[in-house]
Amino acid sequence: MDFTPVITVLLGQLWYLLPLLLITTLIKTPWFKGMIGEAFINLGIRLFLDQREYHLLKSVTLPTPEGSTQIDHVLVSRFGLFVIETKNIKGWIFGNPAHKSWTQQLFRRRHSFQNPLRQNYLHLMTLKSLLGLADHQLHSIIYFIGDCTFKTPMPDNVMNRGLIRYIKGKTTPVLTPAEVTRVIDTIQRGRLAANWQTHKQHVAQLKARHNQPAVSSSQYNPASVAKAEIPIPYETSHAQQCCPKCGNAMVLRTARRGSNKGEQFWGCSAYPKCRQIIARQAEER
Repeated sequence: MDFTPVITVLLGQLWYLLPLLLITTLIKTPWFKGMIGEAFINLGIRLFLDQREYHLLKSVTLPTPEGSTQIDHVLVSRFGLFVIETKNIKGWIFGNPAHKSWTQQLFRRRHSFQNPLRQNYLHLMTLKSLLGLADHQLHSIIYFIGDCTFKTPMPDNVMNRGLIRYIKGKTTPVLTPAEVTRVIDTIQRGRLAANWQTHKQHVAQLKARHNQPAVSSSQYNPASVAKAEIPIPYETSHAQQCCPKCGNAMVLRTARRGSNKGEQFWGCSAYPKCRQIIARQAEER
């Protein structure tokens, strides 16, 4: 039986559903969500910050020894460089500045993602090297866009609201007008072309080093970088902090057997349901 006439009639009557389906699919993609998030920040900066004082550079891709690094927003002013990493994530967010990964919980589903403070650390170090700036002239900001709730204490520079207020709160000049001009010119000359080819190459490089941390534990010191006006109370924290895997409290335990017998470590209070552990020695370094 030939169904061609039936299909032709259906397509003739329901053709308008195809564009709607394509648009719906596009809206759900990470690319579109990221684009919307960045557009939201761009609009806020242009509406609520004096453009004569604050100079916005978007989607800055800079070469690095490993390939390249892509920075969502660099805001240059007399009060320093604000390096903004945006995250469009919904649900509950569990994170600790000292941990390699953070956790998103959306209903019963859990998903780990790279600690954005570590991610932005590479951005700051790249700019610091390129521009010859000091730590106090760089400000790291992690801005979550989307319906998310922080379920663990976060540093002041990790936020889901109050971006403009945080930026305006930095009122100590750390750059002269001439230095601001030099910084902008240097970034513009040093950045890679803002086109699809650059983005494609950057994504390919990220995939190639997917299992390699951008910053090793020995190099990453949250207390030492400007982004992180980050208090990290290692000795007092884990009993009060939440497990990065399940969100329950971490408690101090002592190994009873094995090669680490007698050594202390932080373990999840939900054991044995959750077996997440953190080596105490690693946290104290």
